[in-house]
Amino acid sequence: MDIQPPLLRITSNRQIVVISAIITSISVAAPVGSIAIALAFMPGLPPQAYWGVLALATIIPLVIAPPIAAGALSILRLLTITIDHLDNCVRYDPLTTVLSRVYLLGQVRQQLAGGGSFLMIDADHFKSVNDTFGHDVGDEALKCLAQVLKTALPTDALVGRLGGEEFGVFLPRVADYDAGSVADGLCEAMRHSGRVIAGHRIDLTISIGVAGHRSERTLEQTMKLADKALYHAKRTGRDRYHIHDEDDLVRGSEIIPRAAVHQAREAAVFFADASRRQFRKVI
Repeated sequence: MDIQPPLLRITSNRQIVVISAIITSISVAAPVGSIAIALAFMPGLPPQAYWGVLALATIIPLVIAPPIAAGALSILRLLTITIDHLDNCVRYDPLTTVLSRVYLLGQVRQQLAGGGSFLMIDADHFKSVNDTFGHDVGDEALKCLAQVLKTALPTDALVGRLGGEEFGVFLPRVADYDAGSVADGLCEAMRHSGRVIAGHRIDLTISIGVAGHRSERTLEQTMKLADKALYHAKRTGRDRYHIHDEDDLVRGSEIIPRAAVHQAREAAVFFADASRRQFRKVI
């Protein structure tokens, strides 16, 4: 919701000139027209007096209105520029120009009812980039990562910086396994774009955790699941993504994929059957 009404948004000097001219015209026309009508009911008035009064009614607002209008409109222009600057500071991360954390989460909450998937993205070995090449190159690396996210993601994706080298992405109405394909494309795009940054061979890669949002969860719970999936991607080698599955077992910080769960169940059933057969033979 805009803080400043559209009619009060003055963004250029041209607007000031045009609106000042309109205000001056109204300021002159209103008293001149009123006085002319009043003088029309005075038939005995000499022509010199008639035109003298109209000239005075024209000159006074013509002298006063333009500077007052221009001054007020200049203040409105300065107010508009200040509001826009503050709005940009609230909405966008100043370094990477993606959405800020607060604004990203606010926008995601507005679309949660339609479902979707949250991606937690982290630059791999980013501390070593800062330590080896300096923080200025680290900043360029973050800009590169943000640019990859903005260009490689669908147009309706919400992209924001959560803090440090961690970014968040929400894909509206996209199931978690479809989001996995998007995450795979991001990893590939980052491998290509992160090879050389600011003239240095960095080979920057990313790890991604994916979690599909469910209606019974809060946004914070979905983000926590995506963060656990991200940690799993980090543990298993980085430069990859991991999808948190509804059937995943969580033990501490370790996530056991659903396939492993099924394999364990099948093995348990097999050994149970084998034990029963062996027992029958003994009997």
